[in-house]
Amino acid sequence: MEPLVEFETLGEKGNIGVARLVREKPLNSLLLKTVDLLSEKLGSWLEDDQIHCILLDSSSERAFCAGADITALYRSIVEAAGGENSYADNFFLHEYRLDYVLHTARKPVIAWGNGIVMGGGLGLLGGCSHRIGTPATRIAMPEITIGLFPDAGGTWLLSNLPDRLGSFVGLTGCQLSAADGLGLGLLDLVVDAASKASILGELSGLSFTGDPEGDGALISNLLERFATTEALPEQLLAHKASVRDLIAACESSDDYLTTFDQGLAALPEDDWLQAARETYRSGSPLTAKIVVEQMRRARGMSLADMLRMELAIAYRCVRGPEFPEGVRALLIDKDRNPEWQFRGHGEVPDALVAEHFVPSWRGAHPLAELG
Repeated sequence: MEPLVEFETLGEKGNIGVARLVREKPLNSLLLKTVDLLSEKLGSWLEDDQIHCILLDSSSERAFCAGADITALYRSIVEAAGGENSYADNFFLHEYRLDYVLHTARKPVIAWGNGIVMGGGLGLLGGCSHRIGTPATRIAMPEITIGLFPDAGGTWLLSNLPDRLGSFVGLTGCQLSAADGLGLGLLDLVVDAASKASILGELSGLSFTGDPEGDGALISNLLERFATTEALPEQLLAHKASVRDLIAACESSDDYLTTFDQGLAALPEDDWLQAARETYRSGSPLTAKIVVEQMRRARGMSLADMLRMELAIAYRCVRGPEFPEGVRALLIDKDRNPEWQFRGHGEVPDALVAEHFVPSWRGAHPLAELG
């Protein structure tokens, strides 16, 4: 079996646990086995009094993690042929549990977010207490391109962005630069990638006390000394005012997505906005309506409730035709011509959107233990 993740400890006392994603060719995309390996080891380290800090790392210079291995999910859907799909169900269930563990960990957890940080990769990084980016970091929730939705805690991360900008990020799948990540609170600092060895060396020499708050402050102070002074280009933040006004207009409108269509077309012409426009327009109209409803319902929800909501949506997505069709067009046949169920958001029935928020299981919620 191909290597997925390596584990080691650093420091003279072995008090830093390192989980390193090593599936480099597919950009560290997550299999169910990867999630389970991470969950088991992180759970063990969080209970181990000898481990005072955890680092989520990547051996790749291109990516921290590009998210779920959606081709594996696609194959499981095809094999299930409309029946029970234990692989897909367990993937989302286990992934969301892992994300919750990271968000609520009572020890410092550092993420080395160099390169691509997308989808479930942002779910991992977003749950950590110390989120490091580099100038090469590129963040996105591009699920609209495959008929899925921003998940793995994406509801929490996007709904907490300032000025409701998360709705724009979810609808357009736009790429965020390291400067955007820093300014929007998705990253805690940006360092030069070349400083990684020095950071790990000094991290190994820290005198941890076992007090999570004190140890977290030690790590923050260390990392701040490596913060880059390089001027970082903004992308979303360069258009913050116009995007903020667009989302405000959508939320006060009786027809959110029609207003979004019109306002998006009226934004200035530049390469970054054009890429956002094209991704939105070629994406799944069903996903667009799910994102709007997802962000609406998120207001006032706890993290645990958001993850429970996401699980209901995910289970519906793997049981419907939109997600596998999106993956087929993007990664299987690679024709980039998905045959979505609907030609535009105006054709998507509200009842179908509502169904995605209704549990497809019987009995207790599989994530009932959260929160």
